[in-house]
Amino acid sequence: MNMYNLFMGYIGPNEMDNEVTVSASRFLEYTGSETQMRYRTLTPEVVREIKAYPCLFMHEHCKGGAFIGSITNITSSGRNYRVLFERNADIGIISAENIKRAALELGIGEFEFYRTHWAIKNNNLLKVLVENGITKPNEETSTQNIPENKPPEKGSKFNKDQVFIVHGHDEHAKNDVKSYIESKGLEPIILHLQASGGRTIIEKINHYSNVGFGVVLYTECDVGAKRDSLDYKWRARQNVVFEHGYLIAKLLRSRVAALVKGNVETPNDISGVVYITMDAAGNWRTELDTELRNAGYKIGSS
Repeated sequence: MNMYNLFMGYIGPNEMDNEVTVSASRFLEYTGSETQMRYRTLTPEVVREIKAYPCLFMHEHCKGGAFIGSITNITSSGRNYRVLFERNADIGIISAENIKRAALELGIGEFEFYRTHWAIKNNNLLKVLVENGITKPNEETSTQNIPENKPPEKGSKFNKDQVFIVHGHDEHAKNDVKSYIESKGLEPIILHLQASGGRTIIEKINHYSNVGFGVVLYTECDVGAKRDSLDYKWRARQNVVFEHGYLIAKLLRSRVAALVKGNVETPNDISGVVYITMDAAGNWRTELDTELRNAGYKIGSS
């Protein structure tokens, strides 16, 4: 999960309460602008999404250390939000020294430690903790609720119960497409969530892409230009472009659609590729419906 909730100043690891009350004016402080726009109104769908993210709790200055938890419920009362949570029993108290050592990778600015607030960070909390030797990987937790890639249907080259999603760093775009796929009664296959099993990246792509359709997200992740040119343009991550070509070769062009969010440069040397604008109004969902049906998927309405 590449996002997490940061609760700064409300509770520390030595207090046994299982809820905090957050003023609405402190919600989404120190949060990126796009994330603020997405989560500023707590609709039931937004609450479900936020609850799926792990949480990091600590007092200001990280006094007494920090602990990990997960939200179980969010309710509003006047200008406050009441947040109920459960503690992660597998991860103990994280020292202030370790938190501050990993602060940059966790997206926590120096002055954030001095301000009580609830932020939503576009950083992979559990991965950062593991990579910094602060916690150990938990295989059971990391693979929980992750669909196994199904074998092709009998007499068919592909299975039509799952859709392979290729993405860059835009977590919101990935979450939107994941939710869309699930709303159609299908299972999303997202590469970084699948078990590696000792496979290389290319072997992993090949193993998990025996699906009948792939969705590739072109989002504003990188910038680039021709040599000796100052005409820089937004570009997708290199892995996205590579995996797009790989899926076209494996599944054929008719079984791959690219969603383009923002002003992103797309490859211009492949004819017949389906590019769909990921518009704010959500018309891209209707276009994807059409492409999925053309690929033989039986999908219901949202």
